[in-house]
Amino acid sequence: MSKKKVTDKLRARMSALGKVGGKRRLETMTKAKRVALAYQAGIQGGHPIVIDHAKVHALRAEGLKHREIAEELGCSAASVYRILAAAKKQ
Repeated sequence: MSKKKVTDKLRARMSALGKVGGKRRLETMTKAKRVALAYQAGIQGGHPIVIDHAKVHALRAEGLKHREIAEELGCSAASVYRILAAAKKQ
């Protein structure tokens, strides 16, 4: 996400919470401070990992197909492919 988009979203979120006093406040902050505020406001940071990678590998070792593993764990087949591909690279 670009700096402008993050700054605009952060400004909107912070003003809704009543935490932004002036327009220039976000522009004059350091990048680290903007990122920290964005994480606190919940607009940056990504989705937490909820798939048990060890279980994916265990089910694959048992011989299950990618789609079967996905159904078992309640995730997409693409996520299973990605987890297994990342393990091959290491």
